[in-house]
This record gives sequence, structure tokens and C-alpha cells, in this order.
Amino acid sequence: MRALAVIAAVVFATTLAVAGTLSIEGAGGLSISITCDLPQVESISPEVAGEISIAPLCDEVRAAPMVLFVDGTARGLTSDSRGEFKLNADELGEGEHTMRLDSVDGEQLIASTGSVPFTVLGATRAAERQAMAPPSLGGERPAFIKLYKPRLYREIVYFNNREGDLEKHAFVRNGRVYITLTDLMRHIGGSIIWGPDDNDMMVYRNDVEVKVFPSSVTVIRNGVPVSLGVSTVRKQNRTYVPVRPFAALFDIVTEWDFQDDRAYVTYNE
Repeated sequence: MRALAVIAAVVFATTLAVAGTLSIEGAGGLSISITCDLPQVESISPEVAGEISIAPLCDEVRAAPMVLFVDGTARGLTSDSRGEFKLNADELGEGEHTMRLDSVDGEQLIASTGSVPFTVLGATRAAERQAMAPPSLGGERPAFIKLYKPRLYREIVYFNNREGDLEKHAFVRNGRVYITLTDLMRHIGGSIIWGPDDNDMMVYRNDVEVKVFPSSVTVIRNGVPVSLGVSTVRKQNRTYVPVRPFAALFDIVTEWDFQDDRAYVTYNE
């Protein structure tokens, strides 16, 4: 994923608390601000406590419906509050967590922060942090702090020239690029229905329906068996599909860039 850049602009509010506003460029390209009553110090991820506010920085994105995910679970949906969410961090429990803010249009993903790690401080550590606040809260301009997390991984699948925001990393097997079925359909749009058995999976996109079988080279497209050339893969409770042949089931083109080692999936938005 892209590096997580955190710029801390510390704004002194009252004699009792110091409000920290963090501007974060997410791995998915969408930037957000996080505001909380906690002094900010240098760290590899944002540290928060109490009630926090989360909002996108891009005005164009603010006008679209937004979905906030915390630890992989949807915690809020908004279309009329300019994309701002309130979250009580203390209810999450002390320790490391992740958040993701998605901008959507129906079933189509417009923009996403990708997974943003953050740490909730317990009551004791939060009180100690507050005690570190300077005595003169209306004093001189505070120092500028910029934190940088080194790049760890860059996805190899791009959707309409944007790096994929994947919950599980892509991998290459037998010359084919695989991503989870969920990640693929979340980007190109459509529906997945599974159950009651784990082997029962149906995918719907526009006028195409596909029945998917775990660890099988064959799928059923609109009632007709079709070979993917390579089998689907089931691991870690996820079904992975080969990107090019599976996208082709919906007449979507995938091209491989040999220079950059990337797969580019192109479709109408």
C-alpha cells in the first residue's frame, strides 16, 4: 500500500485540553482529517482518545455518500453532514485499530482512504499526554511535526488507473494475478450472494450472473459453463479469482504493463 503520511497541526484550545488535528493521506488516495482533544507527538500512527471527528479533506468527495469502517465493520453512513463522522474512541478499547472512509455512488466506489491504522490510548496514558501540554496554551506558534511511514507494499492491480484498495494483497500464481472476489466486485460494482453453504456463491453485474465454485477452473455464466483457464483459490476464508479471465466474464478489459508489473482493469464508471 502507499505510504501513510501524517501531518500534525497542533491547535491549542483551552487550559484543560489540547486539540490535535491530523491531516492524513490514506493509502487509497483519499485524504482525511482527524480531530481529538489530545496533544500530538511523533508516532508511526495517529494516537487518539475520547470523542474524535473524522472528515474528508476534498470538497468534491464531501458531497457524495460516505461510509466509515472501523476494524472492518461499517460504523456510519452519511450523505447530508458533509462527510463528517463522530466516533467515541474509548468505546473501541485501548490498543491498535484501523479505519477506512469510502466515498460511494450506489454500489460504485468513488474514492477510499484505504486502511488507516490508529491507536487508542487508555485513560492513564491519555491523562499523562494531557499533562505534557505547554502551560501557555495561547502562546507561541507550535512546532510543525511531520511523520512518515515507509512504503511497505504497492498493489499490482489498478482500476481505471487508480491503485486498488485491497483488503487482501494480490498475488501471482501460474502467470495469473489473483485478488479476492470481494475486492474485485467492490471496485467494478455488482453483487455477491453466498450461502447457506460456503460453496454457494453467485455474482451479479448488470445483465450477467456467474456461479463461482471454490478451487474450480469452471464457472457458470448465464447458465453456460465457462473455463477461466486457471482455478479459483480458497484460502484464509476468502475466495480468490484470476483478475483477467474473471473480469472478462463482464466484458471488462485487463491489460498487463510489463514495465511496471501492474494489471490495469478498465471499465465504465
